[in-house]
Amino acid sequence: MQHAIFDWIKAIIRKLIFTLSALSPRSSNKALFGSYKERFCDNSKYLYLHWQQTKFIRCIWISGNQDVIKQLQSQNLEVYYRWSMKGIFHALTAKYYFYNSYIGDINQWLANGALKVNLWHGLPMKKIEFDINAGPLAHVFNPKGSLALYKQWLFAHQQRITPDLMLSPSPLIDSLFSSAFRLNSSQLIRATNPRTDYYQLHPSQRKKISESTVQSTGPNAHQLQAVQPSIILYAPSWRDSHKQANPYNSAFDWQRLSAHLVAKNQLFLLRLHPNEASLADELTSYANIINISQFEDVYGFLQDVDLLITDYSSLFIDALPLKTPICFYRFDEAHYQQDCRDMYEYAAKLPDIAPKCTNFEELLEQLAPEAITEQKHKEIKEIESNNEDYRNSDINNYQAVTELFWGQDTPNAFTALEARIGDRS
Repeated sequence: MQHAIFDWIKAIIRKLIFTLSALSPRSSNKALFGSYKERFCDNSKYLYLHWQQTKFIRCIWISGNQDVIKQLQSQNLEVYYRWSMKGIFHALTAKYYFYNSYIGDINQWLANGALKVNLWHGLPMKKIEFDINAGPLAHVFNPKGSLALYKQWLFAHQQRITPDLMLSPSPLIDSLFSSAFRLNSSQLIRATNPRTDYYQLHPSQRKKISESTVQSTGPNAHQLQAVQPSIILYAPSWRDSHKQANPYNSAFDWQRLSAHLVAKNQLFLLRLHPNEASLADELTSYANIINISQFEDVYGFLQDVDLLITDYSSLFIDALPLKTPICFYRFDEAHYQQDCRDMYEYAAKLPDIAPKCTNFEELLEQLAPEAITEQKHKEIKEIESNNEDYRNSDINNYQAVTELFWGQDTPNAFTALEARIGDRS
């Protein structure tokens, strides 16, 4: 009982600190950046790197991870520990916060008064934030009763702070973000994402899946043959309902998969969500199966992926403009939709753009080199609109879904943000 009372007192004091932080004067020529799980990744990373190079505004990364701090310091980039004197000072005096999830990516208690730009980390198919009405997170965003609402206002502080601005590439995303984050149209900036734009503007900084990169992940990495192996990326969504059992052990026959990969000269890059990355630790002993869950992100080499396997993750949306072949592996669809978050209604109405597998045998068929090649050669091209075969084809569907998410001629994130923020010189 005493411990519970202390937690309430601490939460109230923190809320008071947040309220008072609005009184701090803030410099309009200074922007702070941070990311979830204390990583250096995702949209905020690429916006930070781009503006570091163009000198548009003073860019400061904030982190609680000393390894990240040392990494950026070694590159002569400005970075501070969150609770250092400089970290606190800049959190109180920077005009702009750019983050991937919540203001706690930077500092959730000192952000009041800053212009908060949530770059978010995905274009959603499953319900997010205040649209969540089922699963473990429903009580955070849609608590039942006045007392429960007040409790979440105190204890889920950063989740209930509305961002001032968000990027949205299309009318569909406008509607989703407006609902999920309780935004009006003036708070949405029509733009693509920094993570999908960065390597188009800085192609020389793209990464390759090289032998040294792969072998650095473990002793059982593939020894590259004379012919470059095909790259298969598996990036499933976070299963926020799993408790103890590793769902990927029942979804894959890892030994058979490994044997197939070796025989077909393929590399299987395993990229689990940061919230369940530890589940990949026990899967590192199989040849040609490489755990890259610890990588910052995949955008530096996404253009070289021969096949992307996912389920409900929005990574496939980021891969659409690259015309990457996709395979959906939804081995637990019924369970996921029952015990995890609901999907948005539009997701069930999307036209087919790729094979959908529900068991390992079906998936293994899609990993055959000829199946991947068939998908890869489906070029998106203009064909007469009265061609019935084309209108009903995966090719046309792929293009239609790409435009649904990304719009047409959508400005890149850097240009759009700079126009909104204004000249910093």
